[in-house]
Amino acid sequence: MMPDDDKERLAALIDNELDEDEKSVLLARLAQDEALRERLEALRQDRARLVASFDALLDEAPLARLRAAIPAADPDLPPHPQRASIGWLELAAGIAIGLLLAGAASWVGFGGVLGPARETWRDAVIEYMELYTPDTFALWNPDTAAQVRQLQAVSAKVGVDLTPDKVAVPGLRYRTALNFSYEGEPLAEIAYTDAGGAPVLFCVIANGKPRAPPKMVAREGLSYVTWSRGGRSYMFVGRMPEQRVAELALPLTTRF
Repeated sequence: MMPDDDKERLAALIDNELDEDEKSVLLARLAQDEALRERLEALRQDRARLVASFDALLDEAPLARLRAAIPAADPDLPPHPQRASIGWLELAAGIAIGLLLAGAASWVGFGGVLGPARETWRDAVIEYMELYTPDTFALWNPDTAAQVRQLQAVSAKVGVDLTPDKVAVPGLRYRTALNFSYEGEPLAEIAYTDAGGAPVLFCVIANGKPRAPPKMVAREGLSYVTWSRGGRSYMFVGRMPEQRVAELALPLTTRF
């Protein structure tokens, strides 16, 4: 059972309601605590399922038929001073409108952070990426032996041989490798920083997808290259111009 204070902090992180100091402390805990990362992902998925449930209800609500079935007001008849009861049509219409409002409320409450309910693993990485700052990985300076241990741990999960040499990217400084999970599929995140300290990520997920060539995407100030090979999907993402991301990603797209 998750402690209430941890649950509240994770919910506040998802809703972007933490101040910078609180966010930095929690991100540091997440970097160290795999169980806490799993709780965060579970909370995010619970919210996504809630949004999907509201969407399904709205899809099933016969709004057009209900509106058409409500009789038009007769201008020759005076309005009733008071209704003793509510007719079933008005009640049904009210329920449908209530569902509509509930769906809108869930979108306002969760959609701005979670995006569409049926998000992809790349969407989840982008959301995490938006939380990172130059301070997030500033204190992570593993030596070669520590890098080997970190990469072996994530390699065992995603089934890809990751070594310091293979993940090295000229112009970037290796910081750490972390294990995540997206909808039950192992997701490895390798973090770097550029010369200015800005975070850059290389991610691998064991999702069984068919082979796909590298593709460049620009989104919300971020640029990323994504590709699939050998039943694994890859993503290299940074807050920098597309051309620079393509250049940095090139050695990885040839090795993996």
